[in-house]
Amino acid sequence: MAEAEGERWRVFLAIDLSPALRATLQQPLDGLASLSDSIRVNPVERIHLTLHFLGHLPIDRVEEVTSDLGPIAETHEPMRLLAQGVGAFPSLGRAQVLWAGIVGTDLPRLIALHRDLGGGLRQAGVPVEERRFRPHLTLARVHRLLRAAERRRLEAWSTTWREHELGALPVTEVRLMRSQLGAGPPRYSTLATFALK
Repeated sequence: MAEAEGERWRVFLAIDLSPALRATLQQPLDGLASLSDSIRVNPVERIHLTLHFLGHLPIDRVEEVTSDLGPIAETHEPMRLLAQGVGAFPSLGRAQVLWAGIVGTDLPRLIALHRDLGGGLRQAGVPVEERRFRPHLTLARVHRLLRAAERRRLEAWSTTWREHELGALPVTEVRLMRSQLGAGPPRYSTLATFALK
C-alpha cells in the first residue's frame, strides 16, 4: 500500500454485487435514460452497498484500520439479502439520490455488521457518520432541479420499479475500497477483503 509520504486516500467499506445482480440492475438504470439532462446515472459496474465512508485517511492509518477490521468481520456469518424496489432520498418529489432497496430476513444481521464495524472504526479513531444506516444501492444522482415533465417521467419510472424484485445479494465478505477522483467518474479499487465467518 505504501506510496508518497503524507498521501491521503479516500476510502470506504462496502459489499460488492454479483454479476447477476448487476445485470438485473441495468434495467431500471436504462429506464432513466430519458432523464439524462438532469440525472447522472451510476454505471452498473460501480454500484455497491456502502457500509461506512471513512473519508480521506493517511496511508498508514488505512493500514492500521485494515488490521482492526478483519477480526470484526470474522464474528459475523454470511447472509443473504435481496435488492428490491426503488426510491429516492429525501423523497421522490425532492429527489437527490435514486436508490434500489435492500430487504430480507437477514437485514438485522447486516445492520449488526454495520454497527460492529462502526464500533471498530471509532475505537481506531476514525469518525463515522452518526445518522441511521439505511441500506441501499445508489442508482443515480439528481444534479439539477427536475422540470414538471421530468418529474412525471420519474414518477412513472418509480411506479414501474417500486416493488420489483431485482435479485439476490449474498454477503460473504466486506471490502475496504479506495475511491480515486479526477477527470471523469471515480475509479474504485479493493485495498483489502474481510471474509465473514
